[in-house]
Amino acid sequence: MNDQEKRPKGYRKRRSGEYICHCCKQKQEFCWSCPCGFMICKDCFEENKWGISNGPTWICPDCERIRMM
Repeated sequence: MNDQEKRPKGYRKRRSGEYICHCCKQKQEFCWSCPCGFMICKDCFEENKWGISNGPTWICPDCERIRMM
């Protein structure tokens, strides 16, 4: 079984050190990231915090995984 067969459906691997926000589509120095490949920059996260975060955790809008901040 190779690495691709072990990954969940919809898994997107990001290149290390490369962050591109899925909301503003801009290259960033840092993004909150999910293993599914979803990335959101600090500014977009703050704008959308009401819908994806409840404090110490946030929920990925793509795969609905609960992520720690």
